[in-house]
This record gives sequence, C-alpha cells and structure tokens, in this order.
Amino acid sequence: MIGQLWAVIVKELQLLRRDRGGLAVLFIMPVALVLVVCLVQDNILKTSGAAAVDVLVVDHDQATFGPWFISQLQQQGDVRVSVATDDLSFVEAQRQVERGDYQFGVYLSPQLSHSLQQAVDSQVRRQLFSPASSQNSAMPSLFYSFDPAVQGGLRAGLTGLIDQLVRRHRAELCLEAFQRYLPKRVEHYVTVQLGPMFSQALAQHPLELDVSAETSEMMVSPLESEAGFTMPTSIQHNVPAWSIFGLFFIVLPLATVMLQERSQGVFVRLQLIPGSMVPLLVGRVVAYLMISLVQFALMLGVGRTLLPLLGTDHLDLHGQVPSLLVVSLCVALAACGFGLLLGVYARSSQQASLTAAVTIVIFAALGGIMIPVYLMPEVMQHISVISPLGWGMEAMQILVLRGGCLAETWPYLLRLVICFIVCCFFAWRGLRRRC
Repeated sequence: MIGQLWAVIVKELQLLRRDRGGLAVLFIMPVALVLVVCLVQDNILKTSGAAAVDVLVVDHDQATFGPWFISQLQQQGDVRVSVATDDLSFVEAQRQVERGDYQFGVYLSPQLSHSLQQAVDSQVRRQLFSPASSQNSAMPSLFYSFDPAVQGGLRAGLTGLIDQLVRRHRAELCLEAFQRYLPKRVEHYVTVQLGPMFSQALAQHPLELDVSAETSEMMVSPLESEAGFTMPTSIQHNVPAWSIFGLFFIVLPLATVMLQERSQGVFVRLQLIPGSMVPLLVGRVVAYLMISLVQFALMLGVGRTLLPLLGTDHLDLHGQVPSLLVVSLCVALAACGFGLLLGVYARSSQQASLTAAVTIVIFAALGGIMIPVYLMPEVMQHISVISPLGWGMEAMQILVLRGGCLAETWPYLLRLVICFIVCCFFAWRGLRRRC
C-alpha cells in the first residue's frame, strides 16, 4: 500500500517536471497575478469607499445625544444602523466589529449628553462673562472602531461623517446656550457698565462678545484593537486573496494529467494493478498538495520581499505563517478535490480547462477576492457563502487582518475539508463506474 502510494506520488511529480506549461501555470502565473494586482490596486484600495456599510452603535448614554446621533446616521442612505444599549459592553461590541460582523462601531459612553451639555455651557459662560465665572469642563470623547478588513477610503468617509455630526450637534448646543445666557450678559452689562447714561455709554463702550476665542472640541477618537493591530494595508488584503486564487490553478494541470492518462490508455493499465483505486487518488492528491504549499510559500515570499522593493507597503503577517500554511493546505485540498472531479467527469482537456477557469473566476468573484463581500448587493452576499475561495479568504482575514488564531478559523477550514471529501467521493464513484 505504502509502496504503491509512493510510486503514484513520484509519477505525478515526474509528469509535472516534464510539463513546462503546467509548471508555468502553477508558479509563474500566480506570482505574476499577485504582483500585477497588488501594484495596480495599491493606491486604488487606499482611496476606495463603499456603497453601503453596517454600523453598530452602542448607546450607553440613552439621553439626548444618542437618539439624535442614531437618527442622523439612519438618514444616510448608505448606512445600515444596528443599535445596542446596556446589554452589550463596549469590549464585546468592539470584538464583534473586529470579527467582521459590522464594518464600523460607535460607542456612546454613559452620561455623554450630560457631559457635553456641561462642557458647552461652561465654554459659553466663560466667553460671555469671564474665565473665572465658570469652571472649565472638559469635552467628552466619542469612540469608534473599524473592521480591519475595511479599506482606507471608507474609513476616511465614515470618520468624516462622524466628525461632521458631532460638530453639528455641538453647534446646536452652543446656539441654545447663547440663547439662554446672552440676555443675562446684556442685562449685566447694562446694569453695571451703562448706568443712567445708557445711550452715551453704549456708544462709547459697545458690547463685544469674544466668540473667536479658542474652545475645545468634543473628541472623536478611534479605539485601539485588543490585538494591537494597526490599520491594514492593501497588500495585506491582496496577497492572501490572490494567493488563494492562485492555489486553485492546481485544478488545471491535475485535471489535464488525468485526461491525458485516459486518452493514452495509461489509466487502463493502472487499473490492472492489483488493489483499490484509493492509493491512486491519495497519491495524486499528496503530490499536488506538496506543489501547492511550495506555490503558496513563493507567493508569500513575493509579498514580503519583492513588492516592498517595487514601492508598496510591507506585508506584515503578524507571526501567523504556520497558521497560514494550514489554511493554504485546506484550500489546496478543496482545489485538488475539484481537480479530481473534473479529471474524472470531463470529456476533453478543452472542456476541463474551460470549466475550471469559469468556475474559479465565479467563485473568486463571489468569495470577495475581487470585490469585498460587504460591497455586494444583499442577495449576492447570501450567495457568497457557497464559495470555497470565500471560505479560504475569511480564514486568512481572521489571521492576517483581525488578529485571530487558528482555532477561530475552524468553521471555514471544516467547510473546505468537507468540500474536498465530497469531491473525492464523487470522483471515486466515477472511477468505479469506469472499472
């Protein structure tokens, strides 16, 4: 059994060594794809925005500012707002955002409205009367955080929107405070400064309000990630994504070799060897898995060494290389399973190549390789869960962008392994029918 398995592995590697075109498909094309896409999209992804985003607002304030702020967000046509109150802590809400459940989270602390009103009143009184007339109250802070997968242009747009809303509310509070305190200032001025010679003194000492004095603003501050991650770069998005796409190129030479064996009669001679067809399938899969791991390591090496030399950001994997290799192994398993299925059921090399190319591109588009899933229409977001490339993409984003560990990727790895098992089962059944 072991000897037969090893013979199949050696045979597959020798066939690949002789097939220069197949080697080019497996190594040169994916590397070229990663290079071209990363260089082309490096600046675009830093400035791109989004059509619609999911926003989580944690309202522990539950006073005047919270409902006003939420209503203003809901009036934005490209924002879907979910509101949480006391039942969700800031820490848990931040974890949900960093996990990708929401693209953006805003956290309204307790007594935010009261603190903001006090600070504005203090500033207005100090401007109208004297600096000593009121204790200077510090402006409260409004905190926010992003899903690490959200790109630069969308971050800037949402941050600007929040800052604009905060400034608008502060201006409204300032106007209300001036309406309350200005009559008192005028009355005080008339009583103390003018005396009986009202008109003459008013002409000599006009009322002046120092509204140009420097005032503090309510702070809009990002929350630091628990994992200490900084804002991800376009390279951290693109290299893992297009590496997954490149791994699925293994389907083409795998299916082609199987079809060549069928057309040249090699498959018939292999069937005459005593034993089952399982070692033939397993040996073939092991050989191509070895190639896939080398291919993935090569693409990560390009991202870490060659791309920075060409002017892009450095690819920071946060020490997750072993976990990434496990994810790539599961992705390669799914790709090999699909290749076996095509090699058994396709009737010609042309049919296998066309089917593989179209299917991989469709699954890449659905899985968020080309366009982030959160930018897709809602119907397509639901359909995207069937994409094996999307499963691999989510697993790698958990590791590279969201600071997760390998254990958090198990739902996606399990789907990839199940996909491989299902494909192998139907490929085995197809081979049994041909025997």
